[in-house]
Amino acid sequence: MQNMQYPQPGAMDELAKKLNRSLITQLNAAPIDSEDAPKLFAADLKYARMLQGKRLKAKGVTVIAGYEPDEPPVSGVSWKLDTDARYITRLPFTYVNAKREYSLAGNGKKSVDRKEIFYSHIVWNMAQQPDAPYSCPHCGGATTLGNLTEGCQFCGTRFLASELYPKALQYFTLPAALNVLKRLGPFAIVGAIAMAALGIVYNCSDISTGIAAGGILSLIGWIFYAAIAAACGAFLGYVAGAFSVFFEAIVRAIASIPTIMKYGTAKRRLPNFMRRYSPDFNGDRFVGKLISMLQIIVYTEKEDFDNCALYCGKPIEDDFSDIIDMSYNGTVDVRKCCEKDGYLSITLDLYMNVVSCKDSEISVSNKKIRLTVSRSATAPEDYGFNVKAIQCPHCGGSFDATKEKHCPFCSHEYSMPDYDWVVTEISVK
Repeated sequence: MQNMQYPQPGAMDELAKKLNRSLITQLNAAPIDSEDAPKLFAADLKYARMLQGKRLKAKGVTVIAGYEPDEPPVSGVSWKLDTDARYITRLPFTYVNAKREYSLAGNGKKSVDRKEIFYSHIVWNMAQQPDAPYSCPHCGGATTLGNLTEGCQFCGTRFLASELYPKALQYFTLPAALNVLKRLGPFAIVGAIAMAALGIVYNCSDISTGIAAGGILSLIGWIFYAAIAAACGAFLGYVAGAFSVFFEAIVRAIASIPTIMKYGTAKRRLPNFMRRYSPDFNGDRFVGKLISMLQIIVYTEKEDFDNCALYCGKPIEDDFSDIIDMSYNGTVDVRKCCEKDGYLSITLDLYMNVVSCKDSEISVSNKKIRLTVSRSATAPEDYGFNVKAIQCPHCGGSFDATKEKHCPFCSHEYSMPDYDWVVTEISVK
């Protein structure tokens, strides 16, 4: 096996756009409530999707979702995200015609049919070169990445190649501005009708007199002038519509300033705080990880929650059992970062679009969800695998700590905060 060579930044952007379009194709082929998940999904995202599918079936809700890219494709790569010694992150986007329908017992309840921009967090791990020296995430044995995909020679843990990067940590959509001509069309039609009607009312007596006198030319002349009035009205309608679109763009730009500032602050605060403890910390990858953790917690049913290893805190006051779909809207706000008693703590707000089903009613809302996450300041580095295959310190058994809070072999509780991030507080603001 030869070492992987990463392309230049421009070529990496093109590859990211290609992977984004591949993810769209995979999503269209794998409904949320199916057992299949897109191959590009990271393991945590796959698990969250599986839990969501169970929630939908329990609620009797059917979701039909599809994304049709524009033809010819309109795509690109948003501002460059965190790049460090280990990770490369890109945020490619593609303009799509999005259709989503949420139905209960076969009856259409809520639907979306609009132009959207489809984003995805695509991440590469530059350390993942098959012949490079590596440590097994399970037992720590010295080996190579290529050997791990075949199974660790020391502990036998097998890591599937499909779990290796590049992966999509998250995806989300934002509304796209409608075609300007389509936006201005209704203004022109209203303007034309209004001016023509105004002309009829203003010249009503003259028109009636001319027609009564049998003047066909008078009728033709009136139609001609009415057409001119309609044309003038259409032009004035276009002008009014253009001012409306321009004003709306200004309002949206002003309204987006707090969002941009919050995102910019998060991009500074997270790396500035974390790279004292983890030199390879990647802020965008971290946010993608937190979104997956939030989705797993939200979609975990109450009867299974005691075994959810991702949450270690007081009982959650908010009831998430009615949430059937949720997506990140691109905004994160870091509230607090600190170290206490050897543990790191970060509090932040994630802005989410939420679809709920309660009392046979489906509703859509925007929510700000506050998370506090914690991890040991001396936790080992993430070796680039999404699967959390760990070894129980009590009996030595191997299991996935994302899905199990207690060892399935000896029932010993695994202390997740000593090894990875966990949520200690969660609330809806």
